[in-house]
Amino acid sequence: MPVGLEMARCPIYKKATGETEILVALTGIGAVRARRAARYALQSSPDFCISSGLAGAVKEIYNRGDVLVAAQVAETRGKNVVRCDPALVERAAGCGARLVERFLTVPGVVTSSAEKRAFTAQGDAVEMESAGVLAAAIAASVPAVAIRVISDDSAQDLPVDFNRVLNAKGKVRPVRLLSSIAAKPARLRGLLQLAGDSRKASATLAGFLDRYIAALLEQGNAHEALAGAARA
Repeated sequence: MPVGLEMARCPIYKKATGETEILVALTGIGAVRARRAARYALQSSPDFCISSGLAGAVKEIYNRGDVLVAAQVAETRGKNVVRCDPALVERAAGCGARLVERFLTVPGVVTSSAEKRAFTAQGDAVEMESAGVLAAAIAASVPAVAIRVISDDSAQDLPVDFNRVLNAKGKVRPVRLLSSIAAKPARLRGLLQLAGDSRKASATLAGFLDRYIAALLEQGNAHEALAGAARA
C-alpha cells in the first residue's frame, strides 16, 4: 500500500527482502518535483539511493533496451555536475550496465532526433529527474547512483509532443492526446510502437534492478561478515 500520497511528497511503496526493506518512491516528472519527492523519501535514511527510469539516447551507439549507469549527472540549464557514488557505479557496471560519462537532466521531454543530437557533445542520454534525486541524496549524505534504460534511440522522433500531452505527474491528458492524434492519425501507430518499446525497456530495467540490488545486498552482507571476523 502507498505510504504518504500527498502531492507535495510522493507515493512510496515498501517491499521486504529478508531483513532488508526496499522503498520505491514515484517522484513524478521533472528535476524540481523529483528533488522534493526524494527529499521526503530520504527521511527514512536508506543505505543507498538509486535514481532510475527511462531515457532517450543522444548518441547512436546506444540502442533501445540498453541499461546505462552514469558516472555523473548534469542539468542542461545549470552548471552543477553531480557525481554518482563510484562504488555503486562500479557495481552496476559489474552487473551488466553500460558505463557512460554523463546523463543530462533536461527541463522537458526531448521529442525529436535533431534535439537529441544537439546534446551529443554534452552527454550520453537525456532524462528529467536524476539531477534532482542526486542533489537530495547528497544533501542527506546518502550514496546515490543514476541508472536508466533507453526507451528511444538518437534517430527516433517521438510521435507526439509529450510536453503538451503529459501533466506534471506524468499522466496523460486524454483530450490533448486525442486532439494530437486527430490532427495526424498516423501518430497512433507511432504511439503504439513507443508504448511497446517502453514496456520492454521497463521490464529490462526491472530485471536489472532486481539483480543489482541483490548484488549490493550480498556485498553488504559480505562486508559485515568480514568486519565481524576482524573484530573476533
